[in-house]
Amino acid sequence: MEKIIKKIILFFVVSCIHTCYLQANNFYASGPQNIKKISLTFDDGPGENTLKILEILKKKKVKATFFMLGCNIKNNSKIIKKVFDDGHEIANHTYKHINFYNYNKENKITIIENEILSTEKVIKDILNIKTFLVRFPYGYSKQDAIKIAKKYNYHVINWTFGIDWKQMDINKIHDEYKRAIKNGSIFLMHDVSKNNNVLMFLEKFIDEIIESGYKIVTISELLSLKNV
Repeated sequence: MEKIIKKIILFFVVSCIHTCYLQANNFYASGPQNIKKISLTFDDGPGENTLKILEILKKKKVKATFFMLGCNIKNNSKIIKKVFDDGHEIANHTYKHINFYNYNKENKITIIENEILSTEKVIKDILNIKTFLVRFPYGYSKQDAIKIAKKYNYHVINWTFGIDWKQMDINKIHDEYKRAIKNGSIFLMHDVSKNNNVLMFLEKFIDEIIESGYKIVTISELLSLKNV
């Protein structure tokens, strides 16, 4: 009995240390390694595949996190409302999808701020919510962006697994995603037309995750994050 109690205490200590460490650094690429939970995330929308993805998620009764571009939200207000009304999490993916790895102008800091805040405003105008999760295009995660995100009370979210879908056939893609299922995994996908492959295996992939004993949750639930 004493050994069991010690194991339980150790479990919670490790979990708390892991969570506190991540929150202190304001950057996440995975969730806790000791809990069988994972997250599905969709970038670049709202797009042509968003509604089809919503149908699959609704059928499977799971929630996901959608990192949306401000430039796409403006022309798809009905879709973002649908995503939100279906209970999914809305997150910030900047406004114009600028590759900050290649951006070397002196106004970089100002542009990063504007990219976050412009999308924040568009989302707030439509849904009356303030976003607090951001994913920079191409997984940009240098300290300048993380510092700016923290300044505006954002957590920077990258991913545990995601691949260049254009370089592989659908069966290979599916196999790679399936192999990446593990505690705390954050999966990167997209809901725009250039990534139609997701529709070909998403339903089966969700089944495989659940059958393996994992719960699919939003990013904020996976990482125990709250808006401030």
